[in-house]
Amino acid sequence: MSRKRFACTAVGVPALAVLVLAVAACSPQHPGAAATVGNTRVSVTALNAATAITEQTPDANTGQLPDRTTAVESSLTQIIRDHLIADAAKTKGVTVTEGEIQSLLAQERQTNGSDAATAKANGIPFAGLHTAVYQALLLNKLITALAPGQTDQTAQSAALTAYLGKIATKEGVSVNPRYGAWQPQQFQVVASDAFSSPLPSAPATG
Repeated sequence: MSRKRFACTAVGVPALAVLVLAVAACSPQHPGAAATVGNTRVSVTALNAATAITEQTPDANTGQLPDRTTAVESSLTQIIRDHLIADAAKTKGVTVTEGEIQSLLAQERQTNGSDAATAKANGIPFAGLHTAVYQALLLNKLITALAPGQTDQTAQSAALTAYLGKIATKEGVSVNPRYGAWQPQQFQVVASDAFSSPLPSAPATG
């Protein structure tokens, strides 16, 4: 699997950015949660942990570290996408084994020299490499299940976006306005006007 494909599948679902997905209009309350995906709550603690890693990871293209707001929105976007993909995979009976993860890591190690180099080449925090590989494999297998025998990437993307759209519509996606707003047109979390104050930093540890 090439670096480019690995980065695209592990970090997100680029094709979804151009498709309008109908998501439930209701906005559930978010006591103690950064977002909800169906009945699943994304805790503020989980978001802070993911954001802390993102803030320390230079952009693969620019080499620059993201600011706090960008890191929060990027991290929450990925968490929400991962939940939707996981739910879609579960519905379709798609799974990934540890053996498959280690096999892909070994392939990438031959190209990049080390797992750390693989993570850096794809703009992925080293601590999150295992999860990123899992997500990449899960997404690729989900696409295969949704579009069996199809090799055209446009057709594959269409099948994926249509199915994830159904999952998002059925479950509903809602973001605590303190952390942004869910934008179905871009399939990501964007800045919200609900609060004008800067996003809070994660509590210091140690």
